[in-house]
Amino acid sequence: MSDGKLGHWLAIAASLVVLSTVVAAIAVIGSPSAQRDAKLDHKRVRDLSRIVHAASSYAGHENALPRDLATLAGQPGMRLSIVDPADGSPYTYEVTGDRTFRLCAVFATDTARTADEPWGGDEWSHGAGRHCFDRKTRNTDGQR
Repeated sequence: MSDGKLGHWLAIAASLVVLSTVVAAIAVIGSPSAQRDAKLDHKRVRDLSRIVHAASSYAGHENALPRDLATLAGQPGMRLSIVDPADGSPYTYEVTGDRTFRLCAVFATDTARTADEPWGGDEWSHGAGRHCFDRKTRNTDGQR
């Protein structure tokens, strides 16, 4: 085999190795858009978790839940994200009882399909689309 043909075959082999590596990497870590969706959902879960903690704190001080998220976010010294990081639509918040409330958000991913993601455990498991979480604040004596 001449040096020209050998070089040609080595170039083809190297190209195939590079291509298969890229395809394998995308299969393992997901496409850039899937990674972006997962990152946004992780931010949504983090926002909702912070809202739950802030609502519990508010209820402990005020002996009642805030009437809406704007009231909660408007507390002095409070830095709370109450809108979706992708489109800016507000998260849904509804008081359902003296110490209970519901938080809803629209998710891009299904945590059942991304079991290796750090969602915060089953407490924040969700499917793709709109999903609501029912939560209960701590009582004023610190018990749930």
